[in-house]
Amino acid sequence: MLELAIYVFIIIVLYSFIQLYLNRKWKLIYTTYGYQNYFIIIGKLKKNGIEYKTKLPMNFNGRRFNENTQYDIYVKKDLEHLALQSLYQT
Repeated sequence: MLELAIYVFIIIVLYSFIQLYLNRKWKLIYTTYGYQNYFIIIGKLKKNGIEYKTKLPMNFNGRRFNENTQYDIYVKKDLEHLALQSLYQT
């Protein structure tokens, strides 16, 4: 049982380091709740040709589109300024 716990711990630590390594070039620019707000934000990014990633940090219920779902939107660090400009222009 102790060996299993050690293996699980090692896997979690390795997964965390891999995620840090893969996401080092991405910057969180916006967090929103609800699919309608999410589609508004990604629509603005797509309109300006900005590549983005989305993470759902608290999605335990299994439903993809929910009005209470948190969406974290990331862009590449070198496009951060352009992405923020496109989000806040009228």
